[in-house]
Amino acid sequence: MSDTNPKVTIGVPVYNGEKYLAVALDALLTQTFENFELIISDNASTDRTEEIARTYAARDCRVRYHRSDKNRGCAWNHNRVFALARGRYFRWAAHDDFCAPTLLGRTVELLDERPDVVWCHARSSHIDAAGALLPPPHAQDVSYVAPEIDAVSRESAAPHQRFRAILLGAGGCLDAFGLMRSEVVRRTGLRLPYYGDDKVFVAELGLHGRYAEIPETLFFVRVHAGGSGSLVTAAERQRFMDPNRSRFTLTRWHLCRGYAAAISRSGLSAAERARCYGVLARYFLQVRKWKHVLRGVFSGRGNGGAYLSWIETQGQIGPLCPNPPLAPASIMSAACDRSSVGGMEREVVEQSSRT
Repeated sequence: MSDTNPKVTIGVPVYNGEKYLAVALDALLTQTFENFELIISDNASTDRTEEIARTYAARDCRVRYHRSDKNRGCAWNHNRVFALARGRYFRWAAHDDFCAPTLLGRTVELLDERPDVVWCHARSSHIDAAGALLPPPHAQDVSYVAPEIDAVSRESAAPHQRFRAILLGAGGCLDAFGLMRSEVVRRTGLRLPYYGDDKVFVAELGLHGRYAEIPETLFFVRVHAGGSGSLVTAAERQRFMDPNRSRFTLTRWHLCRGYAAAISRSGLSAAERARCYGVLARYFLQVRKWKHVLRGVFSGRGNGGAYLSWIETQGQIGPLCPNPPLAPASIMSAACDRSSVGGMEREVVEQSSRT
């Protein structure tokens, strides 16, 4: 890789993201670490996403904008933006999330100092449509290395232990938005066109090396009615991932095949691969989960999804506002208006750093 290439690539896959895109880009472009390129991959948006993205690309030479001629789905867009990346390190950034100014710099330092670490992230908290922190305990300071999660973790030395922590342990996979070594990502199967594929991807990273975490909350996940986590039916989720695939898809089966393929191409020893296949067998044979999956298939609800409802239930809060308080008429005014949405996001970071 040429020394003239940026050290980091930030990939922003987006489709119809006009409500929050400017706020997300402002947070990314004001990172304390500046040696990066930011690639926006637009999946043929029909709203003002293209206008917003081109405005930022014209203003900042680090921003590159690419637009697809049609919507090919979330998985394709994630893979496409990685294919365009030139950086030694890479991270995906959702168009509706928010990160603290030091997130990129802290994660770069960690990967520079720890060659055994394949990907890293900070702790995460959830915010609502207006940028306010959602109530604890489930929505704030999410960690994947806390000792109470499991006896093994993503930090464990053995690949099968990391694999087990991801497949059978508690918690999700917000670390899919962490900073990764691009050379390792190229050895994976990347993102699959099935809802829940992010866990398969993170599990494959775990086969190649350790995870590490910055013990501060520097990443904020926006939970809102227009987000992918609010999709309820299997058909909605499949259209989101790949509009060209049939709605009648047994997602869990395809995800299990993805895990098996990840083990097969991992390059691990035969003994270690056998241990990983054993973990996968335990995951596959979880009877209670299969009952839930089959009920979902026959009801049309599918598995996964409805994250918005889950957060509302766990946090014991009412329905979230579907729209942000500011839908700017022009990008310039949105970028400069720190008293509204942008200001709220900065208050979130300040509140979190004080706790």
